[in-house]
Amino acid sequence: MPRPDRSRTALVATAARLFRRQGYAATGVNQILEQADVKAGSLYHHFPAGKAQLAAAVVETVGTDIERRLREFLDSPLPVADIVDGWIEVMAEGLATDPRDGCPIEPIATESVHASPDVRAAAIRTFGGWCRAVTDRLRADGWAADDADRVGLALIALVEGALLLARITGERAALDAAKVAARRLLGG
Repeated sequence: MPRPDRSRTALVATAARLFRRQGYAATGVNQILEQADVKAGSLYHHFPAGKAQLAAAVVETVGTDIERRLREFLDSPLPVADIVDGWIEVMAEGLATDPRDGCPIEPIATESVHASPDVRAAAIRTFGGWCRAVTDRLRADGWAADDADRVGLALIALVEGALLLARITGERAALDAAKVAARRLLGG
């Protein structure tokens, strides 16, 4: 069995944290290398295209983990509106703990989407996976496919926008408003 590569794991985890807190442009390769305690040779071994390829890997890795957790929440017998409330509370608690935290994907996607086709493609897949997670649950609950698709997309957009506003303002009001709006979207 091959042993896990500590360098790749450290690079992705460190870059994810730095990109989320500082943004893509404000995070330098040297800072990532120093905080990951990894040599430049390892970075370019795993990510020959450098920072943009690392950013795409961060989006894929973190986005897949979030989708997995979201699907676990959605597998609950609770109504989707209650699940969304809980999901929003998790985000609010994260921001209360560290106001630099927010969506780990948004800063990378927003800043580098036009600079890197790979990052853009990874962000599209990631956000699409989150929408499908919600859509799958709504369809399982008997929603028509088109309605489930629209509401799934709207819920992810609503929560992401609220998280962005909460991070910028330092207040949770946008997240609380998103709970109310989500319940209306979901018809309850």
